[in-house]
Amino acid sequence: MGKFKQIRLLQVIFDLKINFSEIPFFRGAIIKTTRGENNLFHNHSPEGNIYRYPKIQYKLINGNASLLCVEEGIEGIQDFFSRTDWKLQIEKQKKEIKVENIKVHQHRVAVWENWFDYRITNWLPLNQDNYIKFKVLEDLTERISFLEKIMQSNILSFLQGIDLYVDEKIEVKIKSIRGERLMNYKDQQMQAFTLVFRTNISLPNYIGLGKGSSVGFGVIKEIIKENKK
Repeated sequence: MGKFKQIRLLQVIFDLKINFSEIPFFRGAIIKTTRGENNLFHNHSPEGNIYRYPKIQYKLINGNASLLCVEEGIEGIQDFFSRTDWKLQIEKQKKEIKVENIKVHQHRVAVWENWFDYRITNWLPLNQDNYIKFKVLEDLTERISFLEKIMQSNILSFLQGIDLYVDEKIEVKIKSIRGERLMNYKDQQMQAFTLVFRTNISLPNYIGLGKGSSVGFGVIKEIIKENKK
């Protein structure tokens, strides 16, 4: 193991049941509560978009509206807790909420000699340009290799977002593709993948990778092997 970083994470699960399609409304309600004054909640500034890894992410965990705060996002979430009246406007309904579960923990992010297996759900690896490149690939091996390179880039973007720069090569191997479907993201239909991959870097559960990582796309969870338990 070479360079590593111990990062702080805060997971907040509310007693609010929502559908995946309602995550943007959940996000909007949280931002409205904070009056949009803290850009950690939305990655926007008066000058335009702020291109960085999202430190406050909106999730659906076991059917519940949830937040994952990374590093300084933990301090940022205090803006919500200090201002909320515990009522959120989700589409046309105002719903009362309470915290069902809250968890603070640390995770050591590092490159290791061994492999870690993860499941990633509703991952959006293809933009307009690489979608065309992907579609012309007829061989399955080529398609998987193409996706593996995108996954490497997504992981590197996460590492850059937490200010960790490693010397070792990030390895990614896709083990199986469990599903593909078209999903709506920013009013566009995009191809989403649910798959199992392995990598030589330890990643925290429930972080998002790739496009839409702030609103529930590309959520990962480690697959724990029996001998590792």
